[in-house]
Amino acid sequence: MRGGAGSRDPDDRATDSRSGDERPADRAPTGRTGGGFTKTQGRRPAPRINGKKALPELKRVQLDAPDPSKTFKDRDGELLTFADSNLKRVAAQILTDKNKAWRYRPFAFPLFTERGGEQSFYFDFYIYDAEDSVIRLLLVVPFESREVWDKVGRFKRQYPMYTYELWTPEKLARLMGPRGNLGF
Repeated sequence: MRGGAGSRDPDDRATDSRSGDERPADRAPTGRTGGGFTKTQGRRPAPRINGKKALPELKRVQLDAPDPSKTFKDRDGELLTFADSNLKRVAAQILTDKNKAWRYRPFAFPLFTERGGEQSFYFDFYIYDAEDSVIRLLLVVPFESREVWDKVGRFKRQYPMYTYELWTPEKLARLMGPRGNLGF
């Protein structure tokens, strides 16, 4: 009786093609689907520089920044000048032109790191609705970086109730354009 699963002849094992002992050397190992695995020649992974993936190059935009001595009025009537930052002047101009209630305050959000340490994270502009609730936090940065996104990601995990935006020069240029829409 040779057909059953447990009725194999021990002497047949030497000639069985399924046993691992007598596999021909020229045959490639087979996978579950029955197809053979083949080794590709000449392919190498893309080279990495310093172990990090390079960020794409962004085209530089020229912003029409207001004069450094220009003053802006926030929702409380406080007059502010941003003499040290063209980007903040452009952002304040956009918010003023779009009639948004905004504040510029150095209020720190405490962020806790994975090691238990504490960092302070500052947003530049706070946008309010008609009921005096913060509806949006704006961070104005000259370019996106891993450090900024690391802190923003940590902020998002620890303060999920706040909506935030990252304003780069490219985003500011889009918002200054004829079809610039803030979306809030």
